[in-house]
Amino acid sequence: KLEEEWKKLGSDVIQNLPPIPPSLVDDKDPSSLKAWYLDDETSKAAYRTSSLKPGRKLDSPAVKLSQLRELGIIYYRINLNDFSVVNQIVKERQYKHTDEIKISQTCKDEQFLDKWFVEHCNEDEQVRLITDGTCYLDVRSKQDTWIRLHLQPGDLIVIASGLYHRGTLDEDDYCAMFRIFRDAQRWAPLYRSEKRTETQSSRVQYLKTLKKGNVATDLGFK
Repeated sequence: KLEEEWKKLGSDVIQNLPPIPPSLVDDKDPSSLKAWYLDDETSKAAYRTSSLKPGRKLDSPAVKLSQLRELGIIYYRINLNDFSVVNQIVKERQYKHTDEIKISQTCKDEQFLDKWFVEHCNEDEQVRLITDGTCYLDVRSKQDTWIRLHLQPGDLIVIASGLYHRGTLDEDDYCAMFRIFRDAQRWAPLYRSEKRTETQSSRVQYLKTLKKGNVATDLGFK
């Protein structure tokens, strides 16, 4: 009986994984990630009630997934019952650490929410996978204005190192996400308000790559 139970679990041999599939750039798919330019009020640095609102800038065009790729936001749509693409990314990009957090006004203290909304970048690229609820991620455009991404369950994004960003809940007030990153020592945020951040190697390299035209391609993403 014990042998039968082991057989049900399958082989313990590590299977080879196929290459990471191309990221998604089809804006016509209704389930795809949506992004837009922020208005002046929602763009303000202080975390406030208006930070939770969509804040879409009037008369501005929607931001395309191809534009996000150019900035270093690589997008995948994940079936939450099948983590094979996540495993491919973890293996190929050599990620070593992961955690899962659940965020709401009651599950996380206000200090966390305030810090999450402070503009920063990181030394290493990192992954966010939304497993439940929704939230916003704001990233800087080439013109240094804010672009807001609305993340929903199944949305996975890779954030390039050196890209300024910040996060916030939306008005539904709940989000659960996996955070995946390479090195715990390089997890600490580099805040834009600190002068040393602009001279950090990750930020300098990001700006050089951005000038080439497409950060995602330069990082090796299809």
